[in-house]
Amino acid sequence: MKLNNYWRGAALALSAAVCWGIISPVAKVLAAAGIDLMTVMVFRSLFTLVASGLFLAFCEGREAFCFDVEHRRFYIISGILSVAFAGGGFLTSLEYLSVPEALVIHYTFPLAAIAGSLYITHERPTALQCLAGVLIVCGVFIGMGGSVEAMLNISLPGLFWGLLAVVGMSGQALVTRRFSLRHKVDEFRLLFFSNAVGLVLLFVFKTFWYGWGDLANFTITRFSLMTLQAFTGSFVAYGVFFAALKYIPAAMTSLLCTMEIVVAVVLTAVFVHQVPSVHEVIGCALILVAIACTAVPARHR
Repeated sequence: MKLNNYWRGAALALSAAVCWGIISPVAKVLAAAGIDLMTVMVFRSLFTLVASGLFLAFCEGREAFCFDVEHRRFYIISGILSVAFAGGGFLTSLEYLSVPEALVIHYTFPLAAIAGSLYITHERPTALQCLAGVLIVCGVFIGMGGSVEAMLNISLPGLFWGLLAVVGMSGQALVTRRFSLRHKVDEFRLLFFSNAVGLVLLFVFKTFWYGWGDLANFTITRFSLMTLQAFTGSFVAYGVFFAALKYIPAAMTSLLCTMEIVVAVVLTAVFVHQVPSVHEVIGCALILVAIACTAVPARHR
């Protein structure tokens, strides 16, 4: 792996983490205002679909929307994993869990990416990346309370949606990385087509499971917050995340993205006044150490 490609990929992954860090506190504000978070996810997907579609149409015209059978399969899988599972699962988990709880569950996905990289992308993780995975497990355990009792008291619906998001994030990272090793991946095409698939799934689920009664709670301010979250947390974040996977392995990208936890916990404390507990702070600190373990390129280790 060339050193300049490594730093380019690392910078893109960290940028995605910062953008994703905005999602949780904004989601908590919207949920408190009576807006269903699945509505927020549907809007995020619609916004990203329109924004990426307009960009492609302006830059490349009709040719941007032509693809072969292999790309079509890739886009369908990506829409299910990244939009429906990862995005929808994570936001729904926030309805049942605190921001730190949701994040520490969500960021077990680097472990799945590390394990999957051996079989799906055939990229062997380094010893430091494995150590970072162990530290993340420790951070998750301490962040959840540091005891078996605390883990057993977690909301089961929240745990289910959180684990669904873990499957989505790790699967998306691995699938995108494997596809990018053999084909040229355009992140804007991927954003457009994956959100086209994901939007249909989310809309159907929202309609039959939750309904649309929460639309009565919309105001200009809340709509502005949803637009901010859609632009940063979906259009920009997933765009740079997909771009990062062209330069660095899925395991490394996933580990670097754990910076989102720190950003989200800090922003939640500032804007939602949900001050993290001592064990949640310690859990975040261990995750920062895990990032440091994997941030040094292999040539310098």
